[in-house]
Amino acid sequence: MRIVVILGRVLDPDGVVVNRRRGRVFVNRETYILQPADAGGLEAALRIKDAGDDGEIEVVALPRGPLPDDDVLRQALVLGADRAICPEGFEDADGVDDAAMVGVLAAAVARLGDVDLVLTGSTTLDTDQGQLGPRLAEALGWPQIGGAWQVTIADGKVRAILSGVPEAVTVGADLPALVTVLPGALKRRYPDGVRLINVYRDVGAIAEALERWDVNELVDEAALQPLVEGRGRDFPPERELGARVDGTLLEQAQVVADALRRHRSRQMRRA
Repeated sequence: MRIVVILGRVLDPDGVVVNRRRGRVFVNRETYILQPADAGGLEAALRIKDAGDDGEIEVVALPRGPLPDDDVLRQALVLGADRAICPEGFEDADGVDDAAMVGVLAAAVARLGDVDLVLTGSTTLDTDQGQLGPRLAEALGWPQIGGAWQVTIADGKVRAILSGVPEAVTVGADLPALVTVLPGALKRRYPDGVRLINVYRDVGAIAEALERWDVNELVDEAALQPLVEGRGRDFPPERELGARVDGTLLEQAQVVADALRRHRSRQMRRA
């Protein structure tokens, strides 16, 4: 059995500051982390592998988008993935989005062959989009389960626990299938120290697990044209601080009413 996990990276929010007054985003520390939802997908795949017989399940990591480096894929190898594939040759492609990456990923899955399950995050941390999973499931022609908290495989089916009201719901689908995992669904395991050293030093057989494929052998150049057009950033107005009101309830209500009238008058003058 082969499981493909699609992973992406995002700027660490701790190093990013948004200045509403100036309408700019300042990156004070440019460090990247694994997308939280994608990390849940990787952990789900590794748990399925741990539950199977030794060597029965192979976990392969693919990137969510063009990577300027391969650190995300190396993290997957450190945590226990068997293989990681880094498509290269995006230099002539400008702004590759999820729609374009779907073709690349579908072609990679077809080239791998015998893929039974694809796991990825349900949303991204930076844009909160969840397009990749549904688009890829449609391209592959596979059933999809979205927003899973837990994923298991048994008797040729994938089963996922979804958060429901008032209680969780269990759904299933025949393999092959695609499942998206919610952020925070599964706690990420700690890396193995020996694998960590070997992966980043390119030592031993584990270094050969990071493969590099030419994207031009997977899709043609026209398939890499993005459908999404960037239109800049829009920032909400700077937050206005309130004031503490003292006095009786009637006096407090009168102050609030006067403030609302002044606010309404300013809006009408601006209009």
